[in-house]
Amino acid sequence: MRADIHRERVQDRLLDILVVDDDPMIGLLLQGGINSERFSVSVTDSGFDAIAMCESNPFDFVILDYRMPGKSGLDVASALHRQKIPFIMLSAFADETIVQRAARFGALGYLVKPVTPKQVELAIDTALVRFGEIDNLARAVEVSGVVGVAVGLVMVSYRISRMNALEKLRAFCRPRNRTLKEVSLEITNLFELHLDISSRISPCDALENYLNNAH
Repeated sequence: MRADIHRERVQDRLLDILVVDDDPMIGLLLQGGINSERFSVSVTDSGFDAIAMCESNPFDFVILDYRMPGKSGLDVASALHRQKIPFIMLSAFADETIVQRAARFGALGYLVKPVTPKQVELAIDTALVRFGEIDNLARAVEVSGVVGVAVGLVMVSYRISRMNALEKLRAFCRPRNRTLKEVSLEITNLFELHLDISSRISPCDALENYLNNAH
């Protein structure tokens, strides 16, 4: 499914979201906590069922657990990739190897549990922005892992294209002799820190301050 067709499908209606996680608490948390004015949320705890559900009624977006019994998250990811359904992955492990593997299977984002509904909504928005900037999910792995996450955050914060966001990060790194991966890690950590509701500055403002003022 091309990105422009996908945008036409979801215009002026709720986005159909499927949550795939063998932990029933995750499904209940997201089904009850995600903004019901924007999203219609279905839940399954089975990878087998998830694949069948997506084949019979393709969803607009999928939130997928990495480790599940039976059909694993990567098994489901392969099916979603073939159907061109955008998705992000959840995991209890902040492991760069897992992040890279998920990206290779087409994941547009990666969240470490525990998660909040607000974090998931932000991840969906970031992933859909990325999806809107690429012709198909296969190109999503060109910039993967923590760099891909940082690019998505810059896109959302500055409302710019994927390529412009990547160039903005590169331009930031060059005069400072920093690697893209180092800066991306700092950005994602900073963004996550300011997701806390007690923070006095929004995550997007914190990211912009970092890129505008860091020396």
